[in-house]
Amino acid sequence: MKIICSDTKQIEWDNFVKNGGSITFTITSEDICSNREFETSPSIKPNLKTGFELPPTSLINSPELQTQIQAHGSEWDNILCHVYLAGGNVIYKQISIGKYEATCNASKSK
Repeated sequence: MKIICSDTKQIEWDNFVKNGGSITFTITSEDICSNREFETSPSIKPNLKTGFELPPTSLINSPELQTQIQAHGSEWDNILCHVYLAGGNVIYKQISIGKYEATCNASKSK
């Protein structure tokens, strides 16, 4: 899957990395989890349309995991790694069956 698929989105991403703020991507449920079971979680189901967060594991801070993500992760994995390492978060909202808006929020990079 190609998340940043246009020159405009690439410029928007580059600006986000440099200056922080918010950027929104349209992703599929498979980008969130390999199956859609997360949609039935009692803490997520009532928030599918209003927004929910799935914080990363604390292992995100591990240099070894960061290296693995950069080498073998998807484009979305790399985006998530950047956002969470920048102290940000990602809020997901279901826009249709199997499709989500993922709004990434982060402070300005140091």
